[in-house]
Amino acid sequence: MSCFSRGPSSVSAWSCKCAENPQPSNSKPITTFRRSTFPFRILLSLSAAGAVAFLGRRVRAQQKSIEGKFLMSAQQSDIQKHWKIIDSHVHVWASPEEAKTFPYFPGQEPATIGSSDLLLKAMEEGGVDGALIVQQISHMFDHSYLSRVLQMNPGKFVGCCLANPSDGVEGVSELEGLVTKEGYQAVRFNPYLWPSNQKMTNAVGKALFAKAGELGILVGFMCFKGLLQHIEDIEQLCGEFPRTRVLIDHLGFCKPPLNDSEMRAWECLLGLSKYPQVYVKLSAFFRTSREQFPYEDLWPLFRTIIATFGPKRLLWGSDFPFVVDECGYTNARRVLELAKYDIGITDEDMQWIMGETAMQLFKGRWVPV
Repeated sequence: MSCFSRGPSSVSAWSCKCAENPQPSNSKPITTFRRSTFPFRILLSLSAAGAVAFLGRRVRAQQKSIEGKFLMSAQQSDIQKHWKIIDSHVHVWASPEEAKTFPYFPGQEPATIGSSDLLLKAMEEGGVDGALIVQQISHMFDHSYLSRVLQMNPGKFVGCCLANPSDGVEGVSELEGLVTKEGYQAVRFNPYLWPSNQKMTNAVGKALFAKAGELGILVGFMCFKGLLQHIEDIEQLCGEFPRTRVLIDHLGFCKPPLNDSEMRAWECLLGLSKYPQVYVKLSAFFRTSREQFPYEDLWPLFRTIIATFGPKRLLWGSDFPFVVDECGYTNARRVLELAKYDIGITDEDMQWIMGETAMQLFKGRWVPV
């Protein structure tokens, strides 16, 4: 049953709906979504000087709160030294110099630098041990650059290739070759690369999805324009091919819900928990948050999705290199650490989300400490 069949909902009824929907026995309490409020009435009642002083006190209080969270985050980082930290979502593409050998796809030239050297440096500075590299459209279906990066860094990276949904059998044979000959362990379904007016559930899409299950690799869904546009395709594929494991990128691009459409998208994401083969990436927080780092409007969502899916079906990811110009790579790794004490993430939860889930999905690719 599609999530659309549950009928209309409203943001105001969120807490009631959560109470009605049964959660796993190990669930934690679900927190309602609340927008932060600012005391404008207090400001209006003050003189200009008083208003300035009030704002100053408020800013200082907020700074102390963030500083305290960073201190606890630093302490948590010390605890995590014995964990493997795995980034489930990064991209790389050739530098301008490397592009002479590994050219970009026409019209998809990158606007920022995303070389493997830059990624390795960011991971070293951020204390990240390994990563799943997702083929990006800058090289489209030419995987030669990514394949070279994987070959040069054994034990560091795992590859996720890009599905070619063109009409015919070429895409399926390409996928099989990338997995059996070059060691790719996942494939990305970008629905916007399907032929015009075609869905991911067409004959080619089903053949690719079934082949992924046969090969034992995961399928990652990139719903850039919103989960609601693609949820029916995802549910149909999951229902018809339960053998194929699934990764949902970037929280399904679901924002903290402020209207009925956003609420339906969030409910659809949570509804995917009924498929035991579905995993969700807690990644690219800057794409879904309406706030700046540390993206506190997402923190209640973290609590809810951990309660619904469980930490063993969740993976942290950065979305390098795009995250570099947003909050920076190291800060991206620290978001869940900062949220930990506010929303009750346990050390065991953190260990799974920050690396153990990825290590279980891609067994043998990153050796435990």
